[in-house]
Amino acid sequence: MPSLTIHTKFTFGDRVRFDSQMQHCTGEGTVFGVTIDRYGHLDYIIEIARSGSTDLQPGILESEMVLLESAA
Repeated sequence: MPSLTIHTKFTFGDRVRFDSQMQHCTGEGTVFGVTIDRYGHLDYIIEIARSGSTDLQPGILESEMVLLESAA
């Protein structure tokens, strides 16, 4: 079975602020997932709290995010 290791600036559970020109959105949330494509491009899925529920915002790039609080 193949094993894949990637190095990312952010990790699961990190609280971040984002301003995404690609996705036309801004906000704060926690890193929910990391996506890597076959070319090695990374983007993040951010979980955003919305009045009693949560939304997932995919497609946020590392360069569009700022760390607010580490998960560690």
